[in-house]
Amino acid sequence: MKTPYDAALRVQRREIDEMSVAISREAGVLAAVEQAHADTRDAMRREADLAGKDVTESLVIASHGYFARKRDERRQLTGLQAELSRKLEALRAEAVEAFGTFRTIESAADAFRQEAERVQANAEQAGIDDLAAVAFLKARRAARRGDEA
Repeated sequence: MKTPYDAALRVQRREIDEMSVAISREAGVLAAVEQAHADTRDAMRREADLAGKDVTESLVIASHGYFARKRDERRQLTGLQAELSRKLEALRAEAVEAFGTFRTIESAADAFRQEAERVQANAEQAGIDDLAAVAFLKARRAARRGDEA
């Protein structure tokens, strides 16, 4: 049964679906940044191990620039992780709110349907009662005519 709330339900469902896609996309980006951060950390550990084994002056100078660049990269990735995490949490909060709105509209639509069904059932019952009353009155008249004859 159609309700006046159907269009609002479709709009909310579409909004929830779009948020779900956005959340999935942001979670994927966050996972990629976290992996890049872990890769950078692992590369720095490997390089530190290699630098510790060879103590020639040229390698120390070269590794100093490498570590400075990698620390900067790691700092940028950490900032990006924090930003993406905040954005993901905001999207999740919006999704929770949108789902709450959806449930509220859905409840209103269900209440509308139940009320419409109740009104229809009452009308059907009233029609049945009227038919039964007419049949009763006809039978009563017929019985009276039979008594008069």
